[in-house]
Amino acid sequence: MLRVNVEGVFILSRAVLPHMIARRSGSVVNLASWAGKTGNAFFAGYSASKFAVIGLTQALAREMAPYGIRVNAICPGIVVDTAMRTTIESQQRQYGLPETAEREKSIPIGRVSVPEDVARVAAFLASDESSYMTGESINLSGGLLMD
Repeated sequence: MLRVNVEGVFILSRAVLPHMIARRSGSVVNLASWAGKTGNAFFAGYSASKFAVIGLTQALAREMAPYGIRVNAICPGIVVDTAMRTTIESQQRQYGLPETAEREKSIPIGRVSVPEDVARVAAFLASDESSYMTGESINLSGGLLMD
């Protein structure tokens, strides 16, 4: 999990940032999670990996800002219709945790996220419309996590 979630972000950043530095512009959008801000019980490895992605995002944002490069992260909450959802629901049953349908009731906006919600935020962060944002970890949880 750490290899994919953290090392993957690090390796890809190391590959693309020299090209962005040469252009003196660019936007990196990392995928973290609300678990990286809250530390979810029974998901310690996943939470730790996403905490690391948030830290890496902030460190790179500070390093790259002088080159006109922005680095931000998206922290989705519960997202349905993904391959990962099946694994999570299996673990929820294993540990006796509430299933997604039950957890959905606690989301203030009244629904879980869909992949298109994440895509829209990613498109915004990659665009010039977010030109004054860097080092941010954007909650996308329907109000479940507010900070």
